Amino acid sequence: MNIDQLKAFHKIAATGSFTKAAHELFLTQSAVSQQIRALEDEVGGRLFDRSGRRIHLTGEGEILLTYVKRLFDLHEEIEILFGSLRTLQNGKITVGATAVIGTYFMPAAISAYHRQYPGIEIDLRMGNSGQIMRMILDREVDLGIAGMVKKHPSLESAFVHREKLFFVCSPMNPLASRKKVTLSELGGLPFIWREKGTQTLALVKRWFQANAGGNFPYQALSLANLEAAKRTVEEGYGMTIIPATAARREIKAGLLKRLNVEKFALNVDYGLFYPKGRLFSRAVEAFLETIRSLGIFSHGENLRGCMKGCRGMVD
Repeated sequence: MNIDQLKAFHKIAATGSFTKAAHELFLTQSAVSQQIRALEDEVGGRLFDRSGRRIHLTGEGEILLTYVKRLFDLHEEIEILFGSLRTLQNGKITVGATAVIGTYFMPAAISAYHRQYPGIEIDLRMGNSGQIMRMILDREVDLGIAGMVKKHPSLESAFVHREKLFFVCSPMNPLASRKKVTLSELGGLPFIWREKGTQTLALVKRWFQANAGGNFPYQALSLANLEAAKRTVEEGYGMTIIPATAARREIKAGLLKRLNVEKFALNVDYGLFYPKGRLFSRAVEAFLETIRSLGIFSHGENLRGCMKGCRGMVD
């Protein structure tokens, strides 16, 4: 059986007439009759009782009509659903982001996107760069923004943001008033490391090894939470290195002090990652366009290439 046969059957059942059904379907009556005969051959029984003046459904016809109604109701729901998806009235996107991106950049993007597309649900999942990569590869998220530590053969990527790293301490620290601080002067201060899997940790470790030797710093503490690291330093414990965006508010409020450490000039690069061949929905494309238009990333214009590459794949 095919959809045209079922449409003819449904229309005859609704109108009670082959003639009316043919008129509404823009077909000849003989064409409708042929479709019904073919359908009856497939189901192995008569669907309509034509013995009287009026056409009535047989038992087989009543059963088939129950299923056909469900089929066409579902078809209507699909048309409504995907019509609303095309107009971005409904839908869902899932985004992965590192702690820095998720905490300091995504709130503005999510808020702006929600104002324009209130019917689209956003699921933001955060983790370190390694965890975000795994989420993308496992198809747990539509896309992810993470540190550009290394390329993966199964993923597409686009460089979107470069973030400066700041050396910070408490304003109460004796070194806070110094215009320039040498590495030897830092030797006696505890240092707070970021958790494993972050691009910041990898960069900072390489910098220490290149400029101060493998045994520096002498005292260290590891914290998995960026906010916890900031609060610990604010209370006067040692120093840390964090992204500039994460430090600016506290520096402006006088809670943290940026240290001008010799030879220190590090940046963290972030990229947009997604599986090769992944088809972006219109909702995802609109989210990327929201990020680009806000100008929150230093190289956000690179998102244009991602959107051009995926535009038109999903209606």
